[in-house]
Amino acid sequence: MNETTAGRRGPSLRRHWPTGSLAGWLLLFTALFSLLSALTGLVPALVPGVLAWAAGALLFRRISRLQRVQVGVMLAVGLSGLMAAGFEGDGQNFVLNAVGGSQNLIAMLVAVGFLRLIAEADNSLTRALPRGRRALWQTLLGTHLFGAAINFSALTIIGDRLHAARPLQQAQALVLSRGFGLASLWSPMFIAMGLALTLAPSAGLLPVSLGGLAVAVPAVLLTGLLLGHNGKSDTFAGYPMRSDALKLPLLLVAIVLTGHLLAPGLAITTLITLSALSLPLLALSKRQGVEAAGNRYRRHIELALPGMAGELLLFLAAGVLTAGIAAWVEISGFELHLAHFGATEAAGLVALSGIAAVIGVHPLITLSSCAGMLLPVADSPELLALACLMSWSLGVIVSPCSGMHLAMQGRFSISGYRLMAWNWRFCLLLFVLDVAVLQLFERLL
Repeated sequence: MNETTAGRRGPSLRRHWPTGSLAGWLLLFTALFSLLSALTGLVPALVPGVLAWAAGALLFRRISRLQRVQVGVMLAVGLSGLMAAGFEGDGQNFVLNAVGGSQNLIAMLVAVGFLRLIAEADNSLTRALPRGRRALWQTLLGTHLFGAAINFSALTIIGDRLHAARPLQQAQALVLSRGFGLASLWSPMFIAMGLALTLAPSAGLLPVSLGGLAVAVPAVLLTGLLLGHNGKSDTFAGYPMRSDALKLPLLLVAIVLTGHLLAPGLAITTLITLSALSLPLLALSKRQGVEAAGNRYRRHIELALPGMAGELLLFLAAGVLTAGIAAWVEISGFELHLAHFGATEAAGLVALSGIAAVIGVHPLITLSSCAGMLLPVADSPELLALACLMSWSLGVIVSPCSGMHLAMQGRFSISGYRLMAWNWRFCLLLFVLDVAVLQLFERLL
């Protein structure tokens, strides 16, 4: 699962097993047909789009009230634009984009969930938790790097292990929140990167990732220094991270980056989907045998994939919203009165996303609403993509309603508003870092 809505488990899996199982298989076929569409062109994007919508319809009752409100508002705005375009006789293309426009992101979302299968065996309850300042740094860097490769699964694996020993403490919660949230600044395995490269389709992965790393590295160091000097680092209980546990996830990142260099014409979301679906299967088959690996995949499809109901519906609704806004812009002849989109304007987008996140508006909604109008005036698509990553990272760390914080609230009984109170000062420093890197990034382009 991703950080957007993880932790919202909804009703009992047993009670809803038939519906959940069917939805899980629909999501798997969404990913497979999305790959076929991207690699061969023989399958129209509408096919995986329809499969994803069918899964969303089956899983709608599982999402929270807040998510239903967000999805409803996005659909209402988007559908109004589609209807207006229909009355003008120019609605077909917008409708096709609304149905199939998010299928590649949803396929990536489905695929990265399988990465947890190669990490679950490392969550041993028998090893003692290391303590002290070294344990703090080890857990922070482990959460960041592990999260960069296997996404939200890292947060649950590490958090569950720490929480099993004793209720999660403030320093531990902040290590998880910041270590994981900062990984979305640069990792190609995060849905944030897929979204950024979709909203700015001509942006290059490498410069955008390097720009994100220019913020992530000092921000992670700042987190460690601040938490290490609060007087409690000597008693900090960390995660017993083994260095070999990071080999396979980091190999995955290397495969994706290498594939992008060798086949630059292939969308990064396609590379990630293909790698994330196949590598865990190969690794599990080698470790446990083909039959056992197949059984693990089947259980994941039928029990775990339905758990991404909230983020699935948010992305489906975002596709409708984006298409609807595009329709309204074309019909009205609206033009954004910006001479250009540079570092200052990019910083404004990050600030807007952060403020909206505080009141519960997910960065996905803000970015989907704004990026389509900003791209035509952007001096550099890489600058716009980097601003999207910064908006996502800042938003999920500061928002009390981000999927990451809702998950921590549900699993570890720590209020999302308490996490926001603990993080807001750090987020101001993070925003300053964002602005500085945006200015430098613009000058280097």
